[in-house]
Amino acid sequence: MVSYVPGDLTLTVRGGTTLAEIGRVTGEHDQWLPLDPFGSDEGTIGATIATASAGPLATGFGLPRDLLLGLEFVNGRGEIVRAGGKVVKNVAGFDLSRLLTGSWGTLGVITEVTVRLYSRPKVDRTFAVPLGRGQKSTTELLRAVAASPLAPFALEILNGAAALSLGFGDNPTLLVRFGGNAPVVDAQLKAFSQLARTEEVEQSTWPALRKMDGDAASVIRISTLPTRFLTVASSILADTEPRIMISINPRRGIMRLVTQDDGDREPASIADPGISLDFPSDGEGAGTSVIFEKLPAEVWPVVSPSVASDPLSRGIKKAYDPHNILNPGILGH
Repeated sequence: MVSYVPGDLTLTVRGGTTLAEIGRVTGEHDQWLPLDPFGSDEGTIGATIATASAGPLATGFGLPRDLLLGLEFVNGRGEIVRAGGKVVKNVAGFDLSRLLTGSWGTLGVITEVTVRLYSRPKVDRTFAVPLGRGQKSTTELLRAVAASPLAPFALEILNGAAALSLGFGDNPTLLVRFGGNAPVVDAQLKAFSQLARTEEVEQSTWPALRKMDGDAASVIRISTLPTRFLTVASSILADTEPRIMISINPRRGIMRLVTQDDGDREPASIADPGISLDFPSDGEGAGTSVIFEKLPAEVWPVVSPSVASDPLSRGIKKAYDPHNILNPGILGH
């Protein structure tokens, strides 16, 4: 811990500080850092920022770049660079903090991070809604939730395999997390109860969901416009393939596929979940991105050559790491 000012809701820590340690220190002041990347809290804040890893709480609190105020890093020249500041309202120079967020250590080694904190909610409750296997009813519910003014902390849809791994049976399940003061939570729960029958579940559900891909052979993240998922989510959830656990965030337009290795598949096929994503054309020209979060080492060269061909990316890389000593290979060098 470098600097912690509870009154300003700001915290500065070294890059190797774990999320668990941050949670312990801020919890003593009834504050928290709402970053819950998939994995465990033994991960470090530096790695979380460097990989731009986000979890279910991104629905209500945004991505790592939204909680980041400033950082310090060492570039490929051995120079110490500071970016951003240590106050919530700070505008100075280029936004290097966001440039380093998600750069995977290719531009610099993050040594210090300053983040904004939030007061811990007085009430924090999680509910599960069994979706059954009717595609029409599932689609209607998801559309109703998407159109509602609800502001949950987290909102995730699980397919049967993912729900089963968390102890909810083998039917697709909707998880929703409401937080705040008691009147706010009660009002949101009342509104949500008009859409579906809810059952309260333990808060430990969320750490279990984050650790779901611990021993997976592959983890694939697919993103597109949230409205596109509403039309195909029910058909995806109807897939009863027990080897693939799926979670969908309909508010953010993110789907994660966790594939267990059965030992009999060809390496290249591990990255192919075999799920049809026939997103409708909405005329807005928005594309769909596929990110491989985890794959066996021998599969990476097949599906991800890791070559950044655009001049801007190569120019930035050359400026900050001219000798290509920082995480070589990520940008094709």
